[in-house]
Amino acid sequence: MDPVMKFSTRTLMVLLLFAVASCVHFLFLAWKRSKGEGGKGLQISLLARTAGTLFMVFFISLCSSLLAPFRCNIHPNGRWTVQAYHGVYCDGVGPHQVMAVVGGLACLLPLGFLAICMWVIIIELPKRLQQADVKFLRACSFLFMRFRPGAEIFSVLFLIRNALVVLCPLLPGSSAKVVSMNLILYGSLAMTAYSKPWRANVCNFLDMMLVTGMLVILDMGSLFIQDNDGGTTMVICLIFSAMMLLSIIGAVFYGVAKHFMQKYRKPFRYFLCHQKIAAGSMARLLKMELQKRNSKFTTFVDCDDLNDLTRLFSYVGQDTETFVIMGSPDILTRKWCVGEMCTARSHKVKTVLLAWPDFVKPDKNFIENYDSIVPDITELANYNIGLQEVQDTMAWINTVDTINVPSLVCGESIEHICGNLTGTQRTRSIADTRESPDCIIVSDLDNMEAAATAYVLLGLIVPKLVGGQKNNMPAVLQKDRSVPNSACSALVICSEGCFKQFQFGDWLMQVAKLPDCCVLPIIAEDGFRFPSPSYYEERKVERMLERRLNAD
Repeated sequence: MDPVMKFSTRTLMVLLLFAVASCVHFLFLAWKRSKGEGGKGLQISLLARTAGTLFMVFFISLCSSLLAPFRCNIHPNGRWTVQAYHGVYCDGVGPHQVMAVVGGLACLLPLGFLAICMWVIIIELPKRLQQADVKFLRACSFLFMRFRPGAEIFSVLFLIRNALVVLCPLLPGSSAKVVSMNLILYGSLAMTAYSKPWRANVCNFLDMMLVTGMLVILDMGSLFIQDNDGGTTMVICLIFSAMMLLSIIGAVFYGVAKHFMQKYRKPFRYFLCHQKIAAGSMARLLKMELQKRNSKFTTFVDCDDLNDLTRLFSYVGQDTETFVIMGSPDILTRKWCVGEMCTARSHKVKTVLLAWPDFVKPDKNFIENYDSIVPDITELANYNIGLQEVQDTMAWINTVDTINVPSLVCGESIEHICGNLTGTQRTRSIADTRESPDCIIVSDLDNMEAAATAYVLLGLIVPKLVGGQKNNMPAVLQKDRSVPNSACSALVICSEGCFKQFQFGDWLMQVAKLPDCCVLPIIAEDGFRFPSPSYYEERKVERMLERRLNAD
């Protein structure tokens, strides 16, 4: 072939690559969907994602191939020829003109792709996130799923960087080429180091390592312009090239090793999904008791183990063996908890539901009207979780293993829960039956959070008193028991509404009658307020009304 026909054929073959790959994918998906469950047929979003991924992968190669007519070399006689086709003069006429027209028209394809990506990321993505359009997000996931939430713009910035890198060789003069390439790469390095845009942190380090290696090679290669010693420069370039290659191989092996390690042993044995207001202290108590049984029962609680909110769902799907839903009454209306449940279901993580006494499993009406009951659930679309996934998860909750949590939190109930979760038995670790302790912990036992707070406090105090006498150890005061006369100190767990409970008030009266017993209030809830004079007046009125009703 003559140079014009050869370039045109190569350009056409590059374009045909995308067309053939898209057609093969189209036919494969059509066949797969027709044979699958429900016979849903083809999903255009998957086809768009595949075509977009191909463009992303071959973007630099495609641009470089199409710009071949514009890269020229100068010869000693002063004539310019096309770098890839030495038989064509760079004079803008004849064959070179035809090649330039073909290449220029073909360049509209990557330019159009870049324009579409900018439109998707800058204009459409914010709108679709507000609308929770999961189908659109999945179709365009090839752009932003590699980046952490909030850093989606970097997919466009990196495409622009790659396009500028391809255009650098078109600049006249070696100095202009070297300086422009350095500016682009240094800017990319600074941008990555400052923002850390990649979803996986190891990719941020790999990106910086590769760009640094390219900068060293570029700067050392520029020494050839002054006819310096090329041997040393070549050795340095080879060393950094080898380091870049080893970095890629190391990252691949790291990912493979981490995948297999997580498959057989994950960092967390249990993940406690809980609503902080209703089950924060209970989650803390369960974690303490589970880890007392065995060090291998590692337990994830977000306030202890979550440093990056964007990694929350990956902890559930990738790092957890058993997902525990702490079923307080309102947990199904908390979007982050629901997002964790959706992730556990989609990744097929073993799940157990701890059902509070007043927990109600979702029924058909609740599931169908979920978006009106919890309107902010649409914010989970940013994490590829749509309303349909949420509704499927609500129905799935009715099928998971359930452990009923007793209304009275005590040593026996905690041992019952831990035994069912771990499949192990042990002597009760929570001491709450001492006959005459000198330190008592008083709490509203009808309030599960207040009772759990009391046992958490007990678990923190006891290790500090190891070696003391038996009666010197503190104990949580149980229902239908009186304050022992031996008590010389009382830790009072102050929770909202505790002073309205008869048993709690009776204990305080008994403590007040002990001559040498000191009292230390422990504020357990942010909403707690000490009683004001008006409170006592209200209580008097309530008691009078109760007496009149009883008399009638």
